[in-house]
Amino acid sequence: MTAPQEVEPTATTNLPPIPQPPAAPSISVNPLASHPHTASNDLQYDGTEQGQDGDEVDSAYAGSIIQSETSTLDSSILKYREENGRTYHAYGSTEHWGPNDEQAQDQQDLSHHFWTLVLGGNLYSAPIKAPQDVLDVGTGTGIWAIDVADMIPEAVVKGIDLSPIQPAWIPPNLKFEIDDYNKDWVDTNRYDLIHSREILGTVPDWVAFYKKAFNALRPGGWMDSTEPTIYLQSIHTPLEKDHPFVMWPTLFNEIGQKTGITFDVAPNMKKWMEQAGFVNVEENILRVAVGKWPKDRKQKELGVWNQLRLDTGLRDFTERRMRNVLNWENDEILVLVAKCRSAVSNSKEGLYLDLYHVYGQKPQEKA
Repeated sequence: MTAPQEVEPTATTNLPPIPQPPAAPSISVNPLASHPHTASNDLQYDGTEQGQDGDEVDSAYAGSIIQSETSTLDSSILKYREENGRTYHAYGSTEHWGPNDEQAQDQQDLSHHFWTLVLGGNLYSAPIKAPQDVLDVGTGTGIWAIDVADMIPEAVVKGIDLSPIQPAWIPPNLKFEIDDYNKDWVDTNRYDLIHSREILGTVPDWVAFYKKAFNALRPGGWMDSTEPTIYLQSIHTPLEKDHPFVMWPTLFNEIGQKTGITFDVAPNMKKWMEQAGFVNVEENILRVAVGKWPKDRKQKELGVWNQLRLDTGLRDFTERRMRNVLNWENDEILVLVAKCRSAVSNSKEGLYLDLYHVYGQKPQEKA
């Protein structure tokens, strides 16, 4: 990461084949603790009216679920790219898929709440209790870094991103910088913990990315990565070929092949970390519902938040790559997004996806 620029943040007003699904999938309330390496298995379908509402689309989610000063920054950083009414970062070596406008920021904060619920209120999976130097890669709105800084006030926390969209009021032990994690990194042997989450489709070379993180960590430090799979499946039966969530990942695999930037990241993180030199690498997979169909109360809550996260994020994730790489027209994109959102909103489909939490350690120095 070269020549980072410290941010005086702006104030914000708001917060390929498809794999066959396993037979009778399910998950436990605390799968990360109970069964590492595999998706846990007690997701059970709730066929009652409470679980289904008796409607094709969940009644609460009909249609869409959710309808300063920066004088220290270069104007090139602040001059966002505008495409089809959305804004995107202008700084950096890689054109990312995600917009950075207020709508996208609200979705990021909502998604953070979901991921925190998934980890039972924890902010990372790596087995380190009180890291003293923490780096959040692709910090977005900065909400994860803010929570860590509040939780560990004695730690020094830094968040980096290509967009200066972080809030103005932050803990005193936290700072944000505009920086590009796909360029060379300046820091070496500095951090106890480096965190990344949902940066799929933004890294051209994941082994190189993890090698940079490896070099930036102190001996004994930890890399902690969280990514969702791009494949949604159904607890009832394999999805038909014309289902939008069979079409959707197929298209994104095509985008990955054309751009050299893969979206099918989650199942490969463990291998890539090991190739970068990390040891004690652990992979934990959590299977989470989409919607309120599980019988278990905790899983029902996770399913509703996952449903909301996907409904509000599908367009953000989809439209730029479809338009700029596959040359789809805007109407075509909106139709696919609408079909995906309709499926997400219908708990009767019994959809679920796997979430991968992978962490690895930089070896301790030999005595």
